[in-house]
Amino acid sequence: MNKFLIRTLSGAVYVAIVVCSIFLGKWTDNALLGDAVFACVFFVIGIIGIYEYVHNLELKGVKSNKPMAFIAGVASYFAFFVLPLASETYVLARSIYLFVSIIFLSILIPVLYLTTFIIQLWRNDNEPFTTVGHTLLPSIWIMVPLALLNTAHIFGAGLTMMIFILIWVNDSFAYITGMLLGKHKMWERHSPNKTWEGTIGGTLFCIAAAVLAGSRFAPEIHTLGWAIIGLICSVAGTLGDLVESMFKRYCGVKDSGNIMPGHGGVLDRFDSILMAVPFVLLFLGIINL
Repeated sequence: MNKFLIRTLSGAVYVAIVVCSIFLGKWTDNALLGDAVFACVFFVIGIIGIYEYVHNLELKGVKSNKPMAFIAGVASYFAFFVLPLASETYVLARSIYLFVSIIFLSILIPVLYLTTFIIQLWRNDNEPFTTVGHTLLPSIWIMVPLALLNTAHIFGAGLTMMIFILIWVNDSFAYITGMLLGKHKMWERHSPNKTWEGTIGGTLFCIAAAVLAGSRFAPEIHTLGWAIIGLICSVAGTLGDLVESMFKRYCGVKDSGNIMPGHGGVLDRFDSILMAVPFVLLFLGIINL
């Protein structure tokens, strides 16, 4: 099977998983089921992402505490996942929200994070703080943004879908514009193929897509708001891609993994989403104050 067909089929499966997980609740008219499936899908994606992170560090010869990386990642995901439980969608969740928040955010997460430091006292490690950093970073870089994606989903399936669409539009048109017009390298040390012309082209198309299509998916957000969300997705998404490229160059690998033939790993496909989602939610929080 040729590489183009493999890449196409793999991409189609990826898009199908994302779209189905986003709209399942609406299609089945069961919001609880939809949110539960969505949370499970992106939890699994996060676990795979942590595996890719620690595995690539191993290839580089850099240590991390793998069990603690997964434990801290799981705890971080569920800690930040309690935020959307405050939604009025679930009466029961509202009644236990404060208790769960206290347990996870105020007790469990600090204890787990500090335990990672304490464990290093018993390990024969010449670079204990490097190990601690690489143990905890996947929780911050991967699991927290994916948990916050659940908050976006509570805002509405349309908003969540638009974030993915805008990231795809930005990536696609940055590539096309760069191929046609690209001359000035943007950040050659980390991503040799990125150009300023491609980045600007991707940003302009991303903003245009947000303005033209945003109101169809989430009409409660006004046109100017969508323009700003388009800009955020483009800028933050591009930075997310550069950060992941920096990680791969540090580890000396071409792709973060091979779970998606022709596309690489989870970090390759979700790098822009990881960076964009927190900033989109920050903007939405500000305009809704």
